[in-house]
Amino acid sequence: MDRRIQKTRQLIMNTFIELLAEKGFEKITIRDIAERANINRGTVYLHFVDKFDLLDKCIETYVALLLNHCANQADTNLNAGAFQSVFEYLEENFTVYKLLLSNEGFGFFRRRLYDIIAQTVTEVVGIKSENQAFSNGVTTHFLTSGFIGVLEWWINHSMPCNVKEITEQLMFLLEPYTKHLVSS
Repeated sequence: MDRRIQKTRQLIMNTFIELLAEKGFEKITIRDIAERANINRGTVYLHFVDKFDLLDKCIETYVALLLNHCANQADTNLNAGAFQSVFEYLEENFTVYKLLLSNEGFGFFRRRLYDIIAQTVTEVVGIKSENQAFSNGVTTHFLTSGFIGVLEWWINHSMPCNVKEITEQLMFLLEPYTKHLVSS
């Protein structure tokens, strides 16, 4: 993609996120985005169909950024390094992810994150499990729901414990499962 197009798209998305934090999704208009970004409304429409499309693209972008960071930082394992990498990234980008996770209308962000984490857990459980009792959908969804629940709690309560503490607590809680899957 041309650099100018990338910069314009990023400007529009950053402006949208700013306005989302200030006004909420329902009150944002394409005119608001264009005025704040100092571009024409037509330019916004050139890149996005409407504000719903813009929201979808933002969600996809921020899920991808989180996953790319984690993929670059740790193996696909259910280990302390992988969990710590996720929480470090969320801590660095707290404002955006709090906005996307805490807004009830953005269930799509949570569902997309859930699906991707469930896929990863399924792969890890399927490949590394010595115990066939753990190689099923129940295990995948239990682990994924637990992780997403903790992640949401941590973000929505403004990180009440540090990255090391949350990672250690998760590893302690998941130990019955992870001991069958990986060698820490």
